[in-house]
Amino acid sequence: MTDESDLPQDLAIRADDLLQTKPYADFVAGIVEESFEGSGLAHDTLMLVWLAALVALDAPSESFLFNLGAARQAGIKLDQVYGVIAALAPIVGTPRAVSATVKITRLLGDSTGPA
Repeated sequence: MTDESDLPQDLAIRADDLLQTKPYADFVAGIVEESFEGSGLAHDTLMLVWLAALVALDAPSESFLFNLGAARQAGIKLDQVYGVIAALAPIVGTPRAVSATVKITRLLGDSTGPA
């Protein structure tokens, strides 16, 4: 993506800080790197796929934090994040879509929710 992301700048820093508190940080970093290389997808496309998977799994907020930080670096816009959730709602169900929206909105601050 060529446009700069409108996700908060501190997401990657917050994600890195949280990851560094975990004993398996190097392991996770290795998996992420292998996935980037092995997928053959563009960085922004891969991040949207990962966010979709998190919604489908009803992942914890920490997982959204890690991936939103990477999504920001890939140039993903906030409306794309919420667009992924809206696109998935008929497949994964409203409860998971709402759960993801609430988690993301709390991570980003209450004023960033979908219109």
